[in-house]
Amino acid sequence: MPTTVPASHRDLLSAPVGSLTTIGADGGPQATLTWFVFDEADGHFKLSLNTDRLKTKNLRKRPQVSLLIPDPANPMRFMDVRGHAHAEPDPDYAWAVAHVNPKYGADVREFDAPGSERLIVTIEPRNIYAVEIPG
Repeated sequence: MPTTVPASHRDLLSAPVGSLTTIGADGGPQATLTWFVFDEADGHFKLSLNTDRLKTKNLRKRPQVSLLIPDPANPMRFMDVRGHAHAEPDPDYAWAVAHVNPKYGADVREFDAPGSERLIVTIEPRNIYAVEIPG
C-alpha cells in the first residue's frame, strides 16, 4: 500500500480534525478526535498530545495507530493513515506553538492544567488508504 498522500486526497491535510485510534490495555480500540499537522518534509503526521491522556498512554505502550481524516463536506470521502507512532517531549510547548497553534488559531496551552506536559507525536505511515465511496 502507498505511504504517501495521494494527490486526490491532499486537500484533507487541512481538515479540521482526525480520529486517532490507539490500542488499549485490553487490546481494544480507543478512538478520539484530535488536531494534526502534516510535515511535508518527511511525509509524517504530527500531533501535540498531553501526557495525561489515555490515547497518549496507549500509543507509548503500543505504537500501532490509525489516523482517520474525514472530508468535512463528504463523510464518504476520507483518508486512513495507519502506522507507528513515537513520542518526544515538547519543552515549553515550542513545537505546538510553532505548528499547531497557527493551523488552528488556538493556543494548546489553554487546554492543559498547570504543570501539564506535551509531547510531539509523530506517525510514520505504513499504509495510507484514500477512500471515496460513490453516493
